[in-house]
Amino acid sequence: MKVVCYCRLSKDDNKSRYSSIEAQQELAKEYADSQGFEISEYYIDDNVSRVYFK
Repeated sequence: MKVVCYCRLSKDDNKSRYSSIEAQQELAKEYADSQGFEISEYYIDDNVSRVYFK
C-alpha cells in the first residue's frame, strides 16, 4: 500500500529523536517498512511546507 508521510519540525519538543526532519523521516520509513507500506511522498513542515517525492 502506498502512503504519504507528514513531518513537522517542532521547536518546543525536547525529544531528541524527533528533533529533526531527517530523524522523523527515518522513523516513518522504519514504521512503513515494518507494516508493508511504501511511502510515495513526504510532506515537510519546517515553517516552509513543501513536497518531496521519493
